Amino acid sequence: MRYKLIIILVIFLASCNTQKSADQKNDTKETMNQEQSISHNLSMYPKATEVLKRHIISIPQKEDETNYKVELYVGKMAEVDCNKSTLSGDFTKEVVSGWGYSFYNFNTNGLIMSTQMACPDDSIHKEFITSASEIIRYNSKLPIVVYTPKEYEVRYKIWSRDHTEHTATLE
Repeated sequence: MRYKLIIILVIFLASCNTQKSADQKNDTKETMNQEQSISHNLSMYPKATEVLKRHIISIPQKEDETNYKVELYVGKMAEVDCNKSTLSGDFTKEVVSGWGYSFYNFNTNGLIMSTQMACPDDSIHKEFITSASEIIRYNSKLPIVVYTPKEYEVRYKIWSRDHTEHTATLE
């Protein structure tokens, strides 16, 4: 009986230590992300307003950044059915006067467009509805700055180039 208790105690302590190690790794990642966003000077960019939020994206430095792109998209949570839904809106690229740094404004009327399929009654659910995306150059030396109306969120994906080359066929 005592032997089983000791084994259970050892397993419990090992699992606690593993969880603590995982938490420390997550804290380290969050700290690194915060340090990256702090390292950019944002003073030349327009400030957020009562109507617009300013979103800042800091991307990690890569060895050959020409092999990467960033895909930006804006969205919000909404109740939808089984139809494919898309947020109406588009990005406009602007330049900080005197600096030449780019930033993006997302303009939307807030309408969500969807297909018109007949859906079962129980298909209504919450989903993150996104706009059409904008593909931009990867440049870790500058922040990616996006302005959106208050109720929207900016998300992004990092794309990398496949070095496999293909040849088109002739007809």
